[in-house]
Amino acid sequence: MSREGIAEILPTRTGTQQRYRDELNFAEFPIASVSDTIADNQKTLEFSDEIFDPSTGSTVTRTLSITAADKFGLPTALDDEVLLGLMQLSCEQGFTDRKVHFSRYELIKLLGWRDESKSYKRIEDSLNRWTGVTLQYRKAWWSKEEQCWVNETFHVIDQVTVFDRERIARRRKMAKGSPEKALSSFVWNETVFQSFKAGYIKSLDFDFFKSLDSAISKRMFRFLDKRFYHKARWEFDLRVFACEHVGLSKNYSNSELKRKLLPAVRELEHRGFLERLSDSDRFVQVRVGEWKVVFVKAGKRVMNLPREEDDSLVRELTARGITERSARKLVSQYERPRIEEKLKLFDALRTRGGEGGIRNRAGWLYAAIVHDYSDGEKTNVVSKPIVAKPAAKSQAAKTEEKLPEVEAFDRYWESLDEAARDSFEREAFAAAPMFLQKQYLEGVDLKGSLWKVTRRRILVGHFAATVAKA
Repeated sequence: MSREGIAEILPTRTGTQQRYRDELNFAEFPIASVSDTIADNQKTLEFSDEIFDPSTGSTVTRTLSITAADKFGLPTALDDEVLLGLMQLSCEQGFTDRKVHFSRYELIKLLGWRDESKSYKRIEDSLNRWTGVTLQYRKAWWSKEEQCWVNETFHVIDQVTVFDRERIARRRKMAKGSPEKALSSFVWNETVFQSFKAGYIKSLDFDFFKSLDSAISKRMFRFLDKRFYHKARWEFDLRVFACEHVGLSKNYSNSELKRKLLPAVRELEHRGFLERLSDSDRFVQVRVGEWKVVFVKAGKRVMNLPREEDDSLVRELTARGITERSARKLVSQYERPRIEEKLKLFDALRTRGGEGGIRNRAGWLYAAIVHDYSDGEKTNVVSKPIVAKPAAKSQAAKTEEKLPEVEAFDRYWESLDEAARDSFEREAFAAAPMFLQKQYLEGVDLKGSLWKVTRRRILVGHFAATVAKA
């Protein structure tokens, strides 16, 4: 445990039930960027849609504007998780008071973060950011008391007090039987707190939420979990869903939006939250330039949490410096034998002095798993230091560009328009082996050299299996 954790540790709360809640307005629209980083010059986010208002019997345009304070900037995906964690702390107290006492150590453990100085600093920065952010809802905040969409402008959190180690120690001496006096605290805005008190909240599988890999998956889960309460099948305009309810960039084309959503869709399918649909059933073209996206709630609401053996791998990876979040991502995407092999390679390098110029050992281990590093000559592991290198490129890959079928594919690809290419790529991905799908999804955001090679392999393979044989 870190020094901060030792300072802030508390007796275990008694009578705490594992009940988790989500505020329904916060589940409807994003209140933070879906990214972990935001450009310094970006100070506003805005989301908007149209919805039928039962109180008026007509369609209403809802708009949410999020404005940042200059010093702290806009909230990121991690800040959104922190805010969700604060809701759980308040839920534990039964939403009885706007002011909630807590320790950062308690919140870090609730979020599943590592107990280290960086996490404590991240919590404090996030709390400061939320006190500076202004949310302006225009016909977009549902008032349960008035039963209609209303206008509201507020800060989510009105006040924050965070104690450092020295102040915690001083206040403990002064507490005299009131341990909460030595705790940090935050105060909910009155509008938010009244929504809690009015019961405009829903149950949330917080453990499942934390176990998801990406911010897009998490955002989709919260929004769809709210909507599935009413019915099991939903259709949305693709751009409205992706840009206004998930938070993807409005500059993306329709094909880019689908590619961005697809890894999250696959994860939510694999984890038992969404029914599996073919890409043609998932993304349906309404007319030229207009698409809809379809989601069906999985018939069995048994959502897959990480297995016990996966947790042991996570512990092995975190013990070697990889963050828990990254470790869980690796365990969910790569086979256990592959990870165990790279752990042995990493330990052998460290033991035999073969790590050489590796400065970021955790980063090297992560890359070794993702890019499938080999150890050169495995039979000589004991007799001499190992020189790790990327796995050798196959002869087939080296000569791929010279093959007639590759040249035929290139000609075929050039003959397709954007919509046809997009459809072909989705079909190729769906038909590809699982390990290629994993490599594709792993690199789709950065689109690096490994991803490009994987993508081309998928496309050419599908061409050879379908078009070339026709």
